[in-house]
Amino acid sequence: MRSARSLLVALALLAPVAVRAQQPDTTVFYRAMDLESDSKFREAAVLYRQALRTPARVNALLGLERVYAELGWTDSLFVPLDSLIAQWPQEPVYRGALLRAYAMTGRDAELPRAFEAWTQAMPKSSEPYREYARLLLQRGRPAGADSIIAQARVRLGTTADLQLELAQSRAATGQWIPSAVAWRSALAGMPDLDQAAAFSLAPAPEDARIGIRQTFLAPPVDVGARRALAALEMDWGSPADGWHALRELSPDSAAAAAWLDFAQRCEADERWSLARDALVAALKWRPSPDLALRAATAALNAGDPETALSVAPEGGVDSARAAMTVLPLRVRALSAYGRPADAEHLVAAYSRVLTPSGRAALERYVAFGWVRAGDLARAKAALQQAGSNPDSSDAAGWIALFEGDLRSARALLRTTSDATPELAFAMGLMARMKGDTAVAVGQAFLALARRDSSGAARAFQHAAAAHADAASMLLGEAAQIQSALRKEHEAIAIWQRILQEFADSPEAPAADLGWARASQRLGDASTAVARLEHLILTYPQSALVPQARRELDLARRSIPGAG
Repeated sequence: MRSARSLLVALALLAPVAVRAQQPDTTVFYRAMDLESDSKFREAAVLYRQALRTPARVNALLGLERVYAELGWTDSLFVPLDSLIAQWPQEPVYRGALLRAYAMTGRDAELPRAFEAWTQAMPKSSEPYREYARLLLQRGRPAGADSIIAQARVRLGTTADLQLELAQSRAATGQWIPSAVAWRSALAGMPDLDQAAAFSLAPAPEDARIGIRQTFLAPPVDVGARRALAALEMDWGSPADGWHALRELSPDSAAAAAWLDFAQRCEADERWSLARDALVAALKWRPSPDLALRAATAALNAGDPETALSVAPEGGVDSARAAMTVLPLRVRALSAYGRPADAEHLVAAYSRVLTPSGRAALERYVAFGWVRAGDLARAKAALQQAGSNPDSSDAAGWIALFEGDLRSARALLRTTSDATPELAFAMGLMARMKGDTAVAVGQAFLALARRDSSGAARAFQHAAAAHADAASMLLGEAAQIQSALRKEHEAIAIWQRILQEFADSPEAPAADLGWARASQRLGDASTAVARLEHLILTYPQSALVPQARRELDLARRSIPGAG
């Protein structure tokens, strides 16, 4: 019984919303609905049968179909259906219910006859083909559904109204590119099917995904297609490509809704840089203080205090609400941006509306700003100003790390709410290291905080020599810094060392990918191809493999005469 009910629900979800003139419902129909909602299916069935003689007969028939399925009486549906179809032979609801009843009672031999009778009653309608194809798809018979769609093409001369069913049948039979083409057509008229499209195409293998992307990215830019592709990219583990699909949308309400949906998923997955980009785009179309606060928070969590400051809402210094929401964010952003003195002035400006505990919390952010600036003396002074024990705060954890005290740094930073890439790297590094003291590592982090990138890269390389247990991670960070400085040859030398000396380390696949990208930037596509192939073949379980496959295809195309 439950499986029959599930079939009805699934078919109803697949059906597009039909706009039909509202008939005056009768009391008996409403009473039947109430009984059904109370799970009194026998009593509801009696009243639904009575309501078949009222203007609410179409809805009553659907109600009767549901309760009969619950009771296991679907075979009792044939008598009223025969009568209704005889009187209204072109009513698609009755014809569709007859097909479902035959399927649910195992009378498969009757299905083709009922379908043909429907096509004869409505020779120019796509409804019979759509309903029968959906039924076959629900029953796991995509080849049968494809055959019905082919009949529609011959008899009607078009399958324009059957693109949804065509897309599903193609996907179910592994025809991924034709399915994507059909989905693209279906989404043009029904953009809300984006999640259904993504679900249908998600199992596509890697070699089919390029074609699917090309299909959905082809002009013109369509909201439904781009939303579907963004959802697919998230499912395929390439959220950055998902944002690439959405960012080209022309700003309007539909685009803003797509950006906000994408941002919400990125926020849930803590993909803060993508959430920031999507929220900032939506904010330009739909400005609001709450949305600005979300965008600024995402930017700050992504390690982008400059954007956080540019989009954060302003708040009056007499506003208690601003002191609770906007002020902490702006103080954190100023501190992270290397402007702790401005953060101090901002805290002072709000002093009249701050509680002692609230002010102390903000002062700790200021202390962290001085930590970020590498001024440990002023950081410790700020902690004292906040009334904090210098050994019991996030800022104190960074001070400990800068001074090489890994034991204290581990304990203090473990519970911090600061979700920055620097913190993630620091925590991962300290988890890898076995000792409790690492002065060279502390000096490298201090140089990084003081924005001495070149000095930090050299310091991380120097620290690698003293800490073999984390050498590959320290070298990987040095290479990333050099690459960010566009010192590609220096970065490549470090990545090469990682692959030679630490081939089994977690950083080795990233070294291959970094080397390949640097080679591309230097115009050496052949080396890029070699490194990407090495990554894919040597580290097939790496999470970087999907990205490597995409970049390998692009690198091969950039070689003259290749492909």
